Amino acid sequence: MAISEQDIPRLRQIINVALRNGAGVQEIVNKLKDALEGVYRPRGYGASDLDIATLVFRLGGRQLLFALNQSLGLPSIRTLHTRSTFTVITPTIGPIQNEQLDENIRSVVLSSRTCITALRGVSLMVDEIALEEMAVHFSKYNKIAGLCWKHSHLVDPVLHTYESAITIAQKIHDGEVHLGKELTVIGAACFGEDELYPILAAPTCKTENAGDMEIMLTRTIERWNITGAAASVGPVWSFVTDGDATRRAAGHKLFLKKPLSPESQLYSILNNMPGLNTMTGDAEVTLDFDFKHIFKRFCTLIRSPAGIVLNNGRVINAMMLSRYLVWLPAYDEASVTKLLHPDDPQDVPRAIELMQAIVDFSKSHNVIKSILIPFINPKLSPPEQVHYLSCYAHLAFTIFRIHRRAFMPFQLYYDTQTCIKNVIFNIAM
Repeated sequence: MAISEQDIPRLRQIINVALRNGAGVQEIVNKLKDALEGVYRPRGYGASDLDIATLVFRLGGRQLLFALNQSLGLPSIRTLHTRSTFTVITPTIGPIQNEQLDENIRSVVLSSRTCITALRGVSLMVDEIALEEMAVHFSKYNKIAGLCWKHSHLVDPVLHTYESAITIAQKIHDGEVHLGKELTVIGAACFGEDELYPILAAPTCKTENAGDMEIMLTRTIERWNITGAAASVGPVWSFVTDGDATRRAAGHKLFLKKPLSPESQLYSILNNMPGLNTMTGDAEVTLDFDFKHIFKRFCTLIRSPAGIVLNNGRVINAMMLSRYLVWLPAYDEASVTKLLHPDDPQDVPRAIELMQAIVDFSKSHNVIKSILIPFINPKLSPPEQVHYLSCYAHLAFTIFRIHRRAFMPFQLYYDTQTCIKNVIFNIAM
């Protein structure tokens, strides 16, 4: 009755701890009574507890986390600092400067890898994350942050006087300077490791052009080399983005501007692969596209009424799939509807599930199978991965040459072929 009338914080945790300690029924009941009276709180937190506490801390701050720690038994801020890794990054206030990139590379990357001596290939990844549109005062610098990096050179972000704040507000009101709509983030990832190191966080008003992106990407690679990260962590092999048109144009100009040199160590490996695009950027850096974004766009195309047209004239679209996927033992009409009309079109697992279902049904649908399997089957060897991806590249080229946009948009074709090329380059490295 006491349990039904009162809320015991972390009831499941109390029972689990008691069972792990070999407690009997009566001892567990006594622990529950102690918890009801507030004289016992179980120790030990799982990953979900830490995730919830981190979310509370990020959204509500220390005071909210303290309140929920006392009332619901969430991990305290001290526990979070002990059990979790907090990355402190210098935000971009004003235009993107070398000093900001240098500070983040040294504090976020180099300082955390002092015990790691093996060099790795590095992939720089760029994307946007949601950002609340508001100006924020950074007391550490006495500056106003949250202004778009492209136009913030038009105003002094330092609060010298009250008039400084009035000037900034007026510039925002007049549209000369904008509040950041999103945050452009660039992170460094080492091949063979799971860690991602953020090295740039810059508010964006989404008005940048390809020239602005070229400057940003070039500067990031330059600072990576100048700070010594290339020598102590590893050289940049690729630059990864999503399907953003501005970054695609910038990446194409930067990383597909000259053929692979015959003097390169990669030349003897890749020169005998007919059809492979061997254009690279400086230092043999290649352009790449996030396969998760590619899968989402693939499924958006498949789910559309037009679908994709294959060489045999057949069309794969939502109407056709809704008729035939129900034949698979694992699916009924309701589950197929969820696959074809998901609540969240950005749901990557659902996109992969749809592609896998098409492969399972068709048995011989090599176009989708060839691009899907190398990314979801970790047991494949590098030669097997290249075999699948090469199969996709040649099939896609053949179908695209005949059907063009009826098969897929030019941008998606470019992104998939570029992604495959980058994988082959990275394996050859």
